[in-house]
Amino acid sequence: MWSKIRISLALFLSFFLFNEATAQYDQSSYSIIGIGNPNWGGFSQNASMGGLGVSYGSRLFLNNLNPALGASNQEAIFQIGTSMDFRTFTQSTDQGPNSYNSLAGGFKDFGFNLPIKYAKWNLGVSLNPYTNVNYGFITTDEGGGPNGSTPIVEVDGGGGIEELAVTNSFRIKNFQFGVKASFFFGSIQKEDKFSLSGITSTSFGNAVVNQTKSYHRLSFGVGGLYKLLLSSNSRLNIGAFYNPEIDLRQNILATLENQTSGGNLISGDTLVNDRANKNTIRIPKKFGFGLTYEKFQKLTIGLDYISQDWADYRDQDGLAENTYGSAYRMALGGEYIPDYQAQKLVSITSYRFGIHYEQTPFLVNNETIDDIGVSFGASFPLNAFWGQAHLNLGATFGQRGSVSGSLVRENYFKIHIGFSLQDVTWFTRQKFN
Repeated sequence: MWSKIRISLALFLSFFLFNEATAQYDQSSYSIIGIGNPNWGGFSQNASMGGLGVSYGSRLFLNNLNPALGASNQEAIFQIGTSMDFRTFTQSTDQGPNSYNSLAGGFKDFGFNLPIKYAKWNLGVSLNPYTNVNYGFITTDEGGGPNGSTPIVEVDGGGGIEELAVTNSFRIKNFQFGVKASFFFGSIQKEDKFSLSGITSTSFGNAVVNQTKSYHRLSFGVGGLYKLLLSSNSRLNIGAFYNPEIDLRQNILATLENQTSGGNLISGDTLVNDRANKNTIRIPKKFGFGLTYEKFQKLTIGLDYISQDWADYRDQDGLAENTYGSAYRMALGGEYIPDYQAQKLVSITSYRFGIHYEQTPFLVNNETIDDIGVSFGASFPLNAFWGQAHLNLGATFGQRGSVSGSLVRENYFKIHIGFSLQDVTWFTRQKFN
């Protein structure tokens, strides 16, 4: 018993050990808007199917899209995932298109699911990003400063909001439902640096404004799933979830630093410190619906729709954000297993594919920023004496935005890597002869 408790405790503590690495798994120039780029959810196997997962969950993998899907896991499961993002940013200028490349990556999500009552009640814990902020800009005004110098403004942002969720999921015959309690926390950092280039006078230094916004709040969500049996070896899964709006607590700390041209601190001052105030921002409600056709241990094809109207977002003053609009995401994906009873690796591997279309919440010059991509991947079974393990690999090619109206087009290639472990011994009563 003590060894099982230690394993559970180690898995829970791993969330906090890797928390600092989770925020920079993604990048986008549009994450400068509001609280950043929303994460629609899903582990590595979901990403390989375009994000599909509201109505489909395998007993071998975790699902954080719909809390009802936890009841599909019959044994204890631990899963961890990471992501890498290769991105090319292109913007149209008077001198022609301007492009540059960037790379981001890090741990993305963790989770485990425990059967409290076999095939009836499961308890799950997961840590996943809710929004991500990762951007950097440099603007110059050639010769526009004193004595013909060039003013330079460097803007950088990073961080994000995390969601630590505890789910209870239940199964009653062909119906599953789940309740999720989520604690949202995290911080977003922004640095604006103002400097001059091409000037020899030592009377001009650098000015740096640092701003940190921190967030926290507890919230709840619900989900359901119905499995309609079509034949002895096929069924139709109907799933949905709902997360109500959140009044997220926000605190701001802003400082100003005066530096020498070499970067040494001359003086500093606090501009804003409202940690004693109880300011909140309003995160809009989110809901999703999905249909999946499943031929047991062979083929799965499904369609998801998730919506979140960010026009309902309100800042700490209760005002709407004019760069936020309605957002939704559609995913069409599937999974194919050639022969799950075979001995060859290529036959028992799960192959996945998917496409997605997303209208992001960002509005720039009254234009919506759209995102479209194609995904594929596979889960490879691994021999493990402690249980059944899988290595989940996937990739997504996509494009966000355009170059019209001085917008930024982002062509990206994402790599999804995950590891899942299904173990029947952690919480099984041992018998001795």
